[in-house]
Amino acid sequence: MAKRKPSVDGDAAQRTFEPPTAAELAEIVQLSDDAIIVTDEALRIVFFNDGAQETFGYDRAEMLGQPLPALLPDRYHDRFHQLAATALRVPKSVQRARGLMGGVRRDGREFPAEISIFKPMRAQARRLTVILRDFSEHKQAETELIAQRDLLEIILQQAADAIVVCDAQDNPILINAAARRLALGDGRDTGESSPKYLWGKAYYPDGHPIPLQAWPLQQALRGNTTAGAEARVVRPDGIYHDVLISAAPIRNALQKTMGAVAIFSDITERKRVEEKLLYQLQLTQGITDSATESIFVTNAKGEVTFLNPEARKVFDFTPEEIIGTSLHDAIHHHYPDGRPIPLEECRLGRTYITGERIRDHEDTFQRKDGAILTMSCSSALLENKGKRLGAVFFMRDVTARRRNEKALRESAARLRAIINAVPDLLLVLDQDGRYLEILSQPQLLYTDPTTLKGRLISEILPREDAGRALEVIQQTLATRQAQSFEYELETRKLGKRNFEVRTAPLDGLLLGRPAVVLLARDITQHRLTESSLRHAQKMEAVGQLTGGVAHDFNNLLAVILGNLELLAEALADPALLDLVRRALGAVERGTTLIQRLLTFSRQQPLRPIPINLNTLVTGISELVRRSLGEMIEVKTQLAPKLFSTLIDPSEFESALLNLVVNARDAMPGGGQLILETANRWVSEEAARQYLFHVESGQYVMLAVSDTGTGMSPEVLEHVFEPFFTTKEVGQGSGLGLSMVYGLVKQSGGHIHIYSERDQGTSIRIFLPAALAQSGTTPEERLGDTPLYAGQGQTILVVEDEAQVRRLAVHMLQNLGYETFEADTAAAALAILKVIPRIAVLFTDVVLPGGQSGVDLAWKALQQRPDLIILFTSGYTETHLAYFSSRPEGSEFLSKPYRKAELADKLHTLLAKPPARPATE
Repeated sequence: MAKRKPSVDGDAAQRTFEPPTAAELAEIVQLSDDAIIVTDEALRIVFFNDGAQETFGYDRAEMLGQPLPALLPDRYHDRFHQLAATALRVPKSVQRARGLMGGVRRDGREFPAEISIFKPMRAQARRLTVILRDFSEHKQAETELIAQRDLLEIILQQAADAIVVCDAQDNPILINAAARRLALGDGRDTGESSPKYLWGKAYYPDGHPIPLQAWPLQQALRGNTTAGAEARVVRPDGIYHDVLISAAPIRNALQKTMGAVAIFSDITERKRVEEKLLYQLQLTQGITDSATESIFVTNAKGEVTFLNPEARKVFDFTPEEIIGTSLHDAIHHHYPDGRPIPLEECRLGRTYITGERIRDHEDTFQRKDGAILTMSCSSALLENKGKRLGAVFFMRDVTARRRNEKALRESAARLRAIINAVPDLLLVLDQDGRYLEILSQPQLLYTDPTTLKGRLISEILPREDAGRALEVIQQTLATRQAQSFEYELETRKLGKRNFEVRTAPLDGLLLGRPAVVLLARDITQHRLTESSLRHAQKMEAVGQLTGGVAHDFNNLLAVILGNLELLAEALADPALLDLVRRALGAVERGTTLIQRLLTFSRQQPLRPIPINLNTLVTGISELVRRSLGEMIEVKTQLAPKLFSTLIDPSEFESALLNLVVNARDAMPGGGQLILETANRWVSEEAARQYLFHVESGQYVMLAVSDTGTGMSPEVLEHVFEPFFTTKEVGQGSGLGLSMVYGLVKQSGGHIHIYSERDQGTSIRIFLPAALAQSGTTPEERLGDTPLYAGQGQTILVVEDEAQVRRLAVHMLQNLGYETFEADTAAAALAILKVIPRIAVLFTDVVLPGGQSGVDLAWKALQQRPDLIILFTSGYTETHLAYFSSRPEGSEFLSKPYRKAELADKLHTLLAKPPARPATE
């Protein structure tokens, strides 16, 4: 191909150009960046341009006449003199010393320089021109480039991956330490000139050998790039490594391949971990797939990330439907009654929210179709280095089991109810007379039934009775026939009791040993009734006899009395009259005797009249204040518009004085005596719960309370028994409370005692209201009271007596309130912490555990200043005020209370504005 010649502008060729003038050339030399210095033959400076001033830091005037070698390091002086001599001797020559010399600046710093020396051809004198170019920046760049190259090599040598670099002829340029370790197991030289011999053999992942031409480094030399190719390389010693290989050609600016680089990442350990993880994954998958429990996995937000086949089957969800959704929202969002479950009350949610683990916790859940399932749940927290990643839940479907258990419980409950309805003691004993089961009426044992199971009757009954009972048991088992006998049991509380016993054999397979069922009936009352009947029949006969005799005696006495009176009128002799008067006195005594005979075996009849107890209490309180002294404060709290009641006032006044004396004796150190009256309605439910032996209706209550020592449960159990007393011998007959009890019962009422150690005693007497005498009809006074229903507010009931607590909860739920319950102050405070929606604390004042209801109220208000407090107690409100100060705004409801009273009290409290500010 012919070379192209540059085109020439003909006009331009014809034009002439003038060369630069001497002045222009001088200016160019003067302003050059290079140092241009002219010397004479002796090398003294005669010209020093601006570039020289800038390079050396000297002023031109300073340097004129100075020897030029002074600007060079001493070690270059000889070399410079040789170059200068040659330049003077050989005209037109240019002597250069590039990179071999340097200069010295004014501050003493040396710098590399390229020096050219020549003698101008037209110079008449022997002068030299020296051009010196500062190579400092070029030298620095070259040094930095070398340093970077060295640093890069160090980095490559320290790299964790094996790196091999070769030139275009496959000669190694760089084999780093990791490559040598990978090839030979240590850091020594490979001993091979070509990188392709680093490993003895190389294989594809499928086990086939890799040909040399397919080796990634060879491919790179041919211009091909390899990214992440997996291979297995085998060292000469037979040890293999799994590697990922990336290789690429090295090209210059003209895209010519100058060599290649390959990076080998050792993934041997990773492969082993992956294989182990794969095995564990397959094992886990097999376990979860074959598990009979539902398994859910959630992230830290509670969103489902996995569910096993059993979970899909039980809850009827497909993975697409539930993965990514909230587990709580999907299966645990409502209680069985339809109320939504807050997330904070969800035990599952607390696992991934607070880290709380659950184990065998039973709860109800919902299938996709809304069906309710009962599941036994356990959970585990998924975390890494303290960070919560989620949770795994294991759920076992116990719906059918619980349904069957419920059916069994109901069946057992029905059987238990039937057995409990049997009014007799029902026992199961083995052939040795050992108590196996106590099925009904254990109170007829007159001892703690829990101490009997497993013991022999010979340890309980007298020897004679035990021997007879054992004989009957063995006879029953031997004949397989029912047997019967009677025995007498001496009890600590009630004395002798008579029992009629029947036995029947049981199937030995049921209990694993021969056994009998024993039915024991307490016939003590039956025997007493028989005795009473015989006594009544005897008294009836005596009465009939007495009536006839009295009639005859009355006739005789009438004749005698009449004749004596006539005789007295006829006699004038005082001595005879005195005899007649004596005879008349004997007749009167005989008449009295006849009257006693006629009233024999009858109780003294009461003389009840309608009376307002306020009048009786007011009258007796003045007497009591004067007699009790200054150490005992007497307080009265009398209800306005108190109903009248039918009582014998003199007998009742005596009974009240008896109660006052007992209260005084209970307060040797002084205290308060409180007399209160009130109208009380007793419902059927309250009668069953508290009063047992009265009918429902309107009553007048009289309460006598003291702040004395109180009574223990053991004393309360016997307090109405005749002759029972806790006083010392000679200080009490033990008949006082029993006489009061008899009077109240004879008057159709009931007496109730509430007492605690060191809390005093409150005795409340309930007497039927005489509404007609009060000027009020039952309909006017006791008509249906409208009940104020709740609006779903939440009430915490705190009561240690389980029956009383259940009654209160039942009333509140019927009134439309949501309830929680606790039996101690500590349990109540724990509930208040986790249930913020509780609006009312309804608590008994006297609680076990060292904290009273008042203590509980004060602590609860520290947590919840807006909480409404309603107290209740068997003590009266006035009595409780003596012992503790209630929080402001709290209310009191005396036990027993009507449902209407509870509803009205809550309605009033909830309608009030908050007495205390609510916290944020």
